[in-house]
Amino acid sequence: MGADSIPTHQELQTMAGTKTALTVDVNAEHIGLINSSKEKYNIADEGKVVRIVMDYLLLNPDIHERVFKDVRCLRCE
Repeated sequence: MGADSIPTHQELQTMAGTKTALTVDVNAEHIGLINSSKEKYNIADEGKVVRIVMDYLLLNPDIHERVFKDVRCLRCE
């Protein structure tokens, strides 16, 4: 897998044990979504919730334009 390529499901499974710490600033709504998803789906920790979302994005490159290109402003006045 190259630096710019999307990993396959098989490659993601082999990467499951390799993790790097990352500090990310989020707001209260993000924390609420992470915590509610963790509880609803019995996910071990908040980091796993985020990794699940990231894995979904990695496996579904067809939604990248919609997710990353659309401009959203949830907190604009």
